[in-house]
Amino acid sequence: MPDTKQQAPKIAVVMAGGRGTRFWPRSRSSRPKQFLSIVGEGTLLHQTVARLDGHFRPEHIFVVTTAELAEETRRMLPEIPAANVIVEPEGRNTAPCLALALVEIERRVPGGVMVVLSADHWIGDPDLFIEDVETAVKHAAWERELVVFGIRPTYPETGYGYIEAEGQGPVLRVKAFREKPPMDQAIQYLASGRHFWNAGLFVWTLQDFRAELTRHAPAVLAPLDAWVAAGADPESLAEAYGQLPEVAIDVALMEKAEGVAVVPTRFRWSDVGSWPAALEFHEPDADGNVVKGEAILLETRDSAFFGGKRLIAASGVSDLIVVDDEDALLICHRDKAQSVKKIVERLKAEGREDLL
Repeated sequence: MPDTKQQAPKIAVVMAGGRGTRFWPRSRSSRPKQFLSIVGEGTLLHQTVARLDGHFRPEHIFVVTTAELAEETRRMLPEIPAANVIVEPEGRNTAPCLALALVEIERRVPGGVMVVLSADHWIGDPDLFIEDVETAVKHAAWERELVVFGIRPTYPETGYGYIEAEGQGPVLRVKAFREKPPMDQAIQYLASGRHFWNAGLFVWTLQDFRAELTRHAPAVLAPLDAWVAAGADPESLAEAYGQLPEVAIDVALMEKAEGVAVVPTRFRWSDVGSWPAALEFHEPDADGNVVKGEAILLETRDSAFFGGKRLIAASGVSDLIVVDDEDALLICHRDKAQSVKKIVERLKAEGREDLL
């Protein structure tokens, strides 16, 4: 008798509603991080979907994004059905995003296993990535557990959440989710060999995801279920969506659920979270400079220049990041690149929607 678990369709859900404000001025509300060609060939969104080619049926690939980005997302991804671009009325963090994906996909691909991905991550070693996904899919289907991917830390990062694991083998038991740690604790996590970065990549069956949301986060699901029961009219989705709490899936569900498993990944990964992170993918010249575009550099070291239509000239500077766009110019010290988000917040507070 065939094992029906193995026949469960694989479904990819790509979360693509983020803005990536740390990449201002290149990233804007209508041109977010996933629409940029920051690393590798093509945009991060293209790379994410291309990674699934040959392993997921096009009709089983779904992208969740905002109304503002939906049209461009469909244009960029002609290989998947236009109806598979699921539109959030507003961004309310990852738990509502994935709950909306659940109620939409249940009606179209019942009995499937959902693989949750982010549209703005870089992943190396695509073959290892697919192998790790298959490991997680089989475990989720056979053991009926929620599965999270754990990235092996390569340095003591304080900006990521961590997963503490126990056990042996290709799939481990999650002992606890740990918040973003201070540096001394991050150093301990790195040395332990039992802690992994939480990249926000998940696998679960639709049935188990629904059961766990119902048990631990009913407020995230109930208004959407009522919307579906009333006929799932797209015009009334905004009203239902407005009732959902604004909460991350880790807080709403993963930290509360029992029997969560983690697959320690073998592929290289980066969330490409800032301009300095993007520099890791570009080979510097003899003076440590990264140049994209046209530039003349004199006595300039360890800096990065992302040009636009204009020539950039620099003399006698070091440790800078310069990003030129048509209507804005960013100049910051490499160690202050995380503050770019504060610049965006300042522009928003001043009503400069033309620059956002």
